Amino acid sequence: MLSIIRIYTAGIILTLSSLSAQFSVSCDIASRYVWRGTDFGNSASIQPGISYASGPLTIGAWSAWQHSGFGSENDIYASYAMGDFSLTVTDYYFPPADFTSTDPDTGTHNIEVSIGGSFSGVGFTIGMFVIEPGFYGAFDSNEIPMSKYINLSYGPFMLGLGDGGYTTDGEFAPIEVGVTASNDKYSCSWILNPDSGNAFLVVAMSL
Repeated sequence: MLSIIRIYTAGIILTLSSLSAQFSVSCDIASRYVWRGTDFGNSASIQPGISYASGPLTIGAWSAWQHSGFGSENDIYASYAMGDFSLTVTDYYFPPADFTSTDPDTGTHNIEVSIGGSFSGVGFTIGMFVIEPGFYGAFDSNEIPMSKYINLSYGPFMLGLGDGGYTTDGEFAPIEVGVTASNDKYSCSWILNPDSGNAFLVVAMSL
């Protein structure tokens, strides 16, 4: 009986170890949180993340908490890998709004569906918001713009385009042109938003 208990105990320990190994955490500190050509919070940002992977499915949460207290977000997502491509659904949540609220007037939850991957050395991300209460009626009365985003990258260079909530008039336009360099400690990106005319130089480090 004692040997059977030991076998069961060892099995439980191995199972828990395997389960724990599928979790991962991350934490970055950045001089600014610039997302798709827009600066959120105008201050330094700490960006923690946690994820759980099982086969091709990854479920996680990622946040950007700005030192200024403005423009923070706390997102959850699910991603499914298919070879060189992945399909992702992201819920962008903006505190301090009530996370449990589904009232569209609060703009608490914005849902995006995106696909990403690479082809012949060119990385790409294509996304579209399917629920976007934050921009309801912003450009056309009683209409949700369903903002769309395309990003192409090659080596250190990238180009992003968007419409709806990404641009000043809702029309499709370039929203980010940039280049990134990194070493063992830091990653630095120069980014220009041609639509708004703003340019950024952002440095980040992983803890």
